[in-house]
Amino acid sequence: MELQEYLADYKEPVPAWLENFKPGDPFSRREFFASRVVYYPGAGNDGHPVKLFGSTHTAHCFVYPDYMLSREQIAESLEDPIQGFLGYKSLARIELAESDVTPNGWTPHLEPGDQPKTPHQVAQNKITPFAFLEVLAREEGLTDDHGAKRLAILFIGSDGIATYDAMFCQHDGTLPPFAVLVQDHGFGDNYDKFGSGGLLERLALRCQALPKWLLVAVKDNTDKAWQGYRQIDNVECERGGMHRNQRFLFERTSSIHD
Repeated sequence: MELQEYLADYKEPVPAWLENFKPGDPFSRREFFASRVVYYPGAGNDGHPVKLFGSTHTAHCFVYPDYMLSREQIAESLEDPIQGFLGYKSLARIELAESDVTPNGWTPHLEPGDQPKTPHQVAQNKITPFAFLEVLAREEGLTDDHGAKRLAILFIGSDGIATYDAMFCQHDGTLPPFAVLVQDHGFGDNYDKFGSGGLLERLALRCQALPKWLLVAVKDNTDKAWQGYRQIDNVECERGGMHRNQRFLFERTSSIHD
């Protein structure tokens, strides 16, 4: 079975706040994170999860943290007819401050022994931290067969592990992500891996902030999925990303504490 066909069984309507969104409306953190959210640490400008979950109407909200791309680079990609999201136009772009994303601040949950396995690369990064919400509307003439009517993507110039902690591990009622795309890009300058045994898995397990699904490039850069997840049988991979990596769907089967 194709992955898109499988996910179609989990479709949802556009969240009411997004369906009714109008240019000029403010960002509502509560409404955004009450929606199904797909999280992609170290995302760059890889639109694959937006295409996959948006075309199947499985999720409508996405978080893209990355400390290697500037706000200007992302904006340029969004406006590029080739790199942008095919069949969508920008309905609004809302610039955000840190207080908009973490209004109550945040408490880190990584412990002193949680040391990166490779040298930290953030110091080499030259971008200024940023955050903005891009609300996309499907172009006229296209139908639900193309994809969701509305999509919302939160772009953040930040570290994918710390951002996960700040957003999903604060025990403030915020739901875990609906899905996380896990890929350890070979030359992505990430200071620790996102896959099995890495700090992101350790953090999610420790705080029990576990997504329902993982989309994992297990046969390419990433060793294996996290503890407590199993690959969905008889569902084909879907290729995505710059190098057309094979990405397989995994489902959470248990809540394992480390």
